[in-house]
Amino acid sequence: MHATVAVDGIERTIEEHYQLSKRFGDAPPPRVWRDAKGKRPTHFEARGIKLPLRLLSAWYLVLWVKYLDQHPELVRYAKAFDAFHDAFARPGQNNQADAICRYVKDGRTSILRAPEVEELFRAIAPARDRSEF
Repeated sequence: MHATVAVDGIERTIEEHYQLSKRFGDAPPPRVWRDAKGKRPTHFEARGIKLPLRLLSAWYLVLWVKYLDQHPELVRYAKAFDAFHDAFARPGQNNQADAICRYVKDGRTSILRAPEVEELFRAIAPARDRSEF
């Protein structure tokens, strides 16, 4: 709950960006992150663009890439470990341990070149704006 990044000039925790991006049919967007936590959305919005639910995990990973890119000292520290654990993780849901492990063990490029991440970028960030991520 302390890993913060700015998206479109709005500084929030990764958890806040992620949870507040979720949408639930025609209901108003969540006002606080806890309103969306643990609930399955119908779709999500990133950078003001309505996106299919199948790209939500890519959004979560991109937020972590952005954070870890800004904190190379944490990446160096994490490389000393073989396993990562998120005490709050639920099976089948996105979690920080998996995101950090993937970045540290497989590299940021493996995340950014994943088909679902490339699709997400095509939808939300023209090529010239991708450096923000």
